[in-house]
Amino acid sequence: MAQKVRATVRPLLVRPGARYTCFGDGLCCTDIHGLGPLTKRELTQIRRIDREGGEYNDDFEDYMLRTAADGGCIFQMPDQRCSVHANHGAEAKPEGCMRFPLGLVATPEGGRITTEHRCPCRTLGDRPELTAEAALPSLLDPAGRPSADDRVKKVKLSAKHKVSFARYREIEDGLLDELAKGADPAEVLEAKPFPKLHKTKWVREALELIDSRDGTAFGAALGWFGDTILKLVDGREPRPPGRPWAAAFDRAEARPGEPRTSREVFNDWIADELWSLGWNDERTLEMARVELATRLAIAQDICERLERLGLRADRSAAEAVTIVELVGESDFWKEIVERM
Repeated sequence: MAQKVRATVRPLLVRPGARYTCFGDGLCCTDIHGLGPLTKRELTQIRRIDREGGEYNDDFEDYMLRTAADGGCIFQMPDQRCSVHANHGAEAKPEGCMRFPLGLVATPEGGRITTEHRCPCRTLGDRPELTAEAALPSLLDPAGRPSADDRVKKVKLSAKHKVSFARYREIEDGLLDELAKGADPAEVLEAKPFPKLHKTKWVREALELIDSRDGTAFGAALGWFGDTILKLVDGREPRPPGRPWAAAFDRAEARPGEPRTSREVFNDWIADELWSLGWNDERTLEMARVELATRLAIAQDICERLERLGLRADRSAAEAVTIVELVGESDFWKEIVERM
């Protein structure tokens, strides 16, 4: 009888080359995303600190941290640090705040520690190597055990071809190795961006993204994303919105450390997208490569425009990655991917 494959969180695994520590740049405490949701226990704990610290949000249909007039968390201090953390300790923060931008995926080989890149503490300036020991406190559940965001036992290469995790690792190792060597990420993905969409067109979807702007930082990201699609598929002259997250990147750029090239930033991001396996639930590796190639093309164009504005290359790439990762996590983009 074949041995049953189990997905486990031990040992903890860090992708070689991943670098991160929290410097308190503050971007994750703004309206680039929803500040929550809060569990009942977290809501009670937050309301002990501030009676109005958490509230029901109709847009998210859940309890969330309350925001200030600028859209950021009410607990964010002028120096961008968290007042809950500063005054009550890290354990007083909601799990989502403790965890971001880290994640944990259980696999047959152990728990892969993942990182999201819409965080300048992850993408820009001097950042020490990520270690399992440093990440572990952020990955624990209330009982003190590592908590997986997802579990992966097998991987879908294509619609008709599912393979063992070990076989996927052989494929992934080759991709990660090429990215680490500095290869062109578009060539590593070997996928054509902007595939034909089912029952819609890229221009129509781009216009809908632009029309969805709501005055938030996330809305600005939608505007940049849609504007760039129009340029790349229809040749329209871009008129992007402003950059509401510029202050967080100013702080990150001011940290010491050798600047990176834009390719290094993009390769690091693509490597983490593959490593996270977040695509495996709803997509095949084949489709993940097409989807990533499309967002990469958008990010590279945004990066080039930001460089022409005088921004440093690695900062331009980091801001571009923030935009495409933000939108990539949204329902707007997921609906487009379903039509690819």
